[in-house]
Amino acid sequence: MPQFESVISCYYDSRISTLARIKARSLGADTLVLSALAVLAYAQMEGGVKDLSACVIKHVNRRKLACGEVAPRLLDWRNQDHLTRFRSAINYDMIGAKSPFSEMLKERVQIRPINRAREFNQMSWAALKRIYEGFGLDGTTIARSAADIDSLVGFRNDAAHHGSMPTTTAAILENQVRRSVLIVEDVLTDFTLQLLTFFEKQMHKR
Repeated sequence: MPQFESVISCYYDSRISTLARIKARSLGADTLVLSALAVLAYAQMEGGVKDLSACVIKHVNRRKLACGEVAPRLLDWRNQDHLTRFRSAINYDMIGAKSPFSEMLKERVQIRPINRAREFNQMSWAALKRIYEGFGLDGTTIARSAADIDSLVGFRNDAAHHGSMPTTTAAILENQVRRSVLIVEDVLTDFTLQLLTFFEKQMHKR
């Protein structure tokens, strides 16, 4: 099994490499190319966060943990439907027991994987915040860029979904693209650095 840290680092390096090429390609580009590059920069954030999140969940599942061992915040984020089983098991006999859910908590649980096609297709600050909270990470640093993240999502939607061309000059748009790249780099760097110690700090466990 590949080392978790190595896999995470590879995902990160790949996205950062693409972002570097976006910055290089933005020099002197026209507005059409710059619009496409801005959309591509956003894609590195959305795709990168999804890849990294999916990797963490996969490695949690490989540990074959019992339900009672997994961090509640992770279950609350990914396995809300699992609570239905606990609710349906409640009866008057078990209510008086010392540990009414002891047997169910011993059962192995699989954390629900990230559905790349359907989940987080709008990687807004709210979506990022939910992911950070689900893993128990500190979102303080990237919270400062919340407005910029949402602006990037809005630009991507205007360009990709509505076909809207920016009205700003190429020079201004070039600066915006490069700023967007920096924001995405900051998000991916912060997210990756915190995930690298996820298992070392036992953040997957209760």
